[in-house]
Amino acid sequence: MDHLRKQPARRLRLGQVIVGVLALGSAAALPGSTAAASAAPGGAAPAASAAVRTSASSVGVSSPAALGAASPARTDRQQLPVLRPARTGAAAGPATAVSSPGAVPSATAAGHGVGTPAQSFDGVSALDNKRAAGFDLEPPDEGLGASSDYVVNFVNVTGEVRSTSGAPLGHPFYLNDFFHEAAAANTSDPRIYFDAHTQRWVASILGYAFNSAGTRVTASHVDVAVSRTADPRGAWNVVRFDTSNPSHTGCPCLADYPILGLDRDNVYISTNEFTGDLQHFNGAQLYALSLAQLRAGAAHPAMVTFENLSVAGVQGFHVQPANTTGDPGVEYLMSSLDPNGTFDNRIAVWAVTDPGAVSRGGTPALSVRVIDSQAYAVPPNAQTPPGVCNGSLCKNTPTPTTGVVSANDDAMQEVQYVNGLLVGALGTALTIPGDTGSRAGIAWFVVRPQVAGGTVSGATRVVRQGYLAERGEYLLFPHVNMTEQGAMAMTFGLGGPATFLSAGYATAPAGGAFGAVQVAAAGVAPDHGFTGTEAFGGVGRWGDYSAGQLVPGTGTIWLATEYIPGTGNGNANWGNRIIALHLG
Repeated sequence: MDHLRKQPARRLRLGQVIVGVLALGSAAALPGSTAAASAAPGGAAPAASAAVRTSASSVGVSSPAALGAASPARTDRQQLPVLRPARTGAAAGPATAVSSPGAVPSATAAGHGVGTPAQSFDGVSALDNKRAAGFDLEPPDEGLGASSDYVVNFVNVTGEVRSTSGAPLGHPFYLNDFFHEAAAANTSDPRIYFDAHTQRWVASILGYAFNSAGTRVTASHVDVAVSRTADPRGAWNVVRFDTSNPSHTGCPCLADYPILGLDRDNVYISTNEFTGDLQHFNGAQLYALSLAQLRAGAAHPAMVTFENLSVAGVQGFHVQPANTTGDPGVEYLMSSLDPNGTFDNRIAVWAVTDPGAVSRGGTPALSVRVIDSQAYAVPPNAQTPPGVCNGSLCKNTPTPTTGVVSANDDAMQEVQYVNGLLVGALGTALTIPGDTGSRAGIAWFVVRPQVAGGTVSGATRVVRQGYLAERGEYLLFPHVNMTEQGAMAMTFGLGGPATFLSAGYATAPAGGAFGAVQVAAAGVAPDHGFTGTEAFGGVGRWGDYSAGQLVPGTGTIWLATEYIPGTGNGNANWGNRIIALHLG
């Protein structure tokens, strides 16, 4: 019998088409948006965190080209419940759906608008996962890295290397083998990125273990792999560091949702720490590992940990380290706030200053500042056409799925730094003119961060922002990138009551707003996944995040997000679409 690895849910939302660029402070004009005095942005301060020097440990060398194409069926899988932090604090205003101003035009098919994909092909699917890993699982968490020659797709526990034309360069492979994990080990949440400066690939994944009763997490760790050349099929150095943090409250703990960032000096991993019984949240943890020592294959590369991050009086959550193009000499991060899980109009900008100290044996500094932004709110789940699960996880009996798909929360998604700007997006509830109810849409932000005296300065501000939504539809799990010239591209899942889950995207010219939502790959069937059945809670797991990367100096942005390409194998039918947009 097949078993799953049910990952902790993170809440995000869907929608469809545009609104323009909003002026800074426009959120204050939203109906019912009365900002509380306690929500006002404060001065920069060192993050409420202890910085600890430690190190990771080498676990071996890996090579995708040497890994097998298929794995035997495996049955010893542990499960995690949906995890959401219980945080309380000063919110920016009352819970409300955010209004999406202006007309909301209809989505158009690919080829009818700006930014027609130069490449478009499928990546890892549920069928690939079953062949490589030997079991079915949801959700299909998305990892994508791209260079001028290769595209690498890591989706939960399966990886694949392709050329930039889409041709497969080998078979999909099991990520447990790649990261030197035991075949039966619980792993999740992969990320991958190509560092154009060093011409090296960097990847990460979470590992965790339960007690024999399956009631408590007993250990967790993160694996980081760095390639030895620009060819991802070759050898990679793999290291591991413990994230159980037994000295923290309620630990050994789970380092949920590891997020990968990179600058010239370090690899950054941010995690959301939950107690071993999965009932309490300890806040975000930030780990900085020496990139030079990782590249060199050091047995114990230097690492600094910033523990139990907090901002505006509450625990940090989904603190996203930037994937940095260029060398600002600072690693920036962004996160949303919304401590009560309702509504907010602030974001947090973080800065790691003196990042080179990690390699030198010192300790960088971490500071944070809260700034005003447009409003955002927890998005609703998406209603899509119901399907039928009839595989082994549904006892080989036709079992209805609800068609309801989780949009998780309004946490910030992956962040990019380029030409002095931070770019990010998150899911939000939106009220669209002429629509019948609140939809899940996207709020996007372009921030100009500044550091003075070693901390985030008061000159840090939002310089562009806006919403993306479409009447009658939901947009899920956005990822946004910007070129050096300022053009942007964003991908997301798209679905609605009469729309199968599809892969969507939109583009924005330099200095402008996003245009109409377009469809990179239309879904062809309902969600038949087992997590959408009543036995698994009736809310299907979809993604948790999309992915993408700018190839510096080319004007090309690669993007990947989930959609439904077929009927699947009875337990799951997710797939994902990879596209390249050349924005000049």
